[in-house]
Amino acid sequence: MSKVIDFYKFIDSIAPFGTQESWDNSGFLVGNGEKEAKKVLLALDVTEPVLSEAAEIGAELIISHHPVIFGALKEFHPKNIAFLAAEKGIAIISAHTCLDIADGGVNDCLAAALGLENVVKVDDGEGLIRMGELPEELSCSDFVKYVADKINVGGIKYTPTDKMIKKVAVCGGSGGDLYPFAISAGADAFVTANIKHNIFIDIRRDNFCVLDAGHFCTENTVIEPLAEKLRKAFPDSEIIVSEVSEDPACYWAK
Repeated sequence: MSKVIDFYKFIDSIAPFGTQESWDNSGFLVGNGEKEAKKVLLALDVTEPVLSEAAEIGAELIISHHPVIFGALKEFHPKNIAFLAAEKGIAIISAHTCLDIADGGVNDCLAAALGLENVVKVDDGEGLIRMGELPEELSCSDFVKYVADKINVGGIKYTPTDKMIKKVAVCGGSGGDLYPFAISAGADAFVTANIKHNIFIDIRRDNFCVLDAGHFCTENTVIEPLAEKLRKAFPDSEIIVSEVSEDPACYWAK
């Protein structure tokens, strides 16, 4: 039977933890590496519902994208998710920025979820952006609807353009400040999230289509593909995608 440390080593082989950003805290964050991992739960975030789900199904390990411990912990008590996980004997491995830039990671999975073809890496200095072509050219409004349907997001903020869209650049999560690289690469549109107000102003001036399609929905595209890789690598373990992991934001349309 595979152990928790074996899962850490496998993830390190496909998304090396050493490639994470200096401010990040990816890695083996909670638990005993020598413990057997018969059931493994995958989720974008380790929330209380996800932790409860793991306990209910008897999972020994949770693998998340966002680190369960990010900043310095100054207190360690039952209101802390890491504390609760340790108390329940559940290990946690988090692969964050290392999985963003990895081949087959977050951004490749987002491109695949959007049905992009001929996908290439864009030189943005960080290895994050991917760019590909839509199966057919779309107007900006039709493209927004297309993205909403493909990644199941409840609402999208975007900048309109009168140009038709064929080449699309993507960066899951917070990539708003990278939009100039998408333009330089020849993209007709850029799909990302967490775009700041001043960035929207600049983009409108450039007559460029950028979509803020939500942090959760642009990154959650990696979870099922990662689960499939783990199922192939660890056939003796049950790999489960969380049923309670969800976008923490709600959307309301006027």
